[in-house]
Amino acid sequence: MDLVAYGESYNQAMQGIEDMLLTEGNPMTSFKKSVYPEAFQAYLRKHLDTINAIEAVYQQEENPAAWLNKLAEHLVDCARAELEGIPKKGKKNEQQINYNMILAVYVFPAILEQKQKNDSAEPLTDVLVAKWNEAFKTSVGKADYEKIEQGFHRKFCYITTAACERQGKADDCYELELLRSYRDEYLLRREDGEAMVKEYYNIAPTIVNRIGRQEDADAVYEEIWNDYLMDCIHKIENGENEACRERYTEMVYDLKNRYMA
Repeated sequence: MDLVAYGESYNQAMQGIEDMLLTEGNPMTSFKKSVYPEAFQAYLRKHLDTINAIEAVYQQEENPAAWLNKLAEHLVDCARAELEGIPKKGKKNEQQINYNMILAVYVFPAILEQKQKNDSAEPLTDVLVAKWNEAFKTSVGKADYEKIEQGFHRKFCYITTAACERQGKADDCYELELLRSYRDEYLLRREDGEAMVKEYYNIAPTIVNRIGRQEDADAVYEEIWNDYLMDCIHKIENGENEACRERYTEMVYDLKNRYMA
């Protein structure tokens, strides 16, 4: 690659990584089972030149790891500047949640979609995750498009689904169907329901991945089932919907502290 081509790729990568995050609106408007696949493919087409420009620079750099760090720090700095320009704390927090969600369901999956041919895909998403979470004290995880799309069929009950699978229960078992109905009929009808779904989606796939790498994963899921999920199920059966929400939230954050700290 000559210097002119290198410079063009460099500039496109730096500007493009900003656009991949900062030019998107509320991600929940297109994060629905019937809409997300088409929306993701449109997003990928829109930003594919940027992803390939990042790879082109990566291949030319003497220190490719330093390049990815610079790119990640640039994105963090741009997002921080945008957030600092929002005067109201509530609006700022809402935008922070939106950024987390855009990273999780669009930016990371789009980059990872090219991992078979782009050497930069995995290391770039890893450094973005690390830099972002360090800067904003959050716990955004990464997943590829296939895993996210499969999540729609499981209706996002990642932890519960994993626990049920370990016990040999079917995807349409009583417990999963009850919890899914509870989510749809109660949680998502709350005023803060959408934000809760976003926050859960940011961290649950990573928790499941990390538990799955433990030698005692079966024992961990048995503990989750006995200590948390059965309690949630009994509360739903007894009409204690808010108590179930509190218990499920406690489970998620206990697991977050154990496996994402």
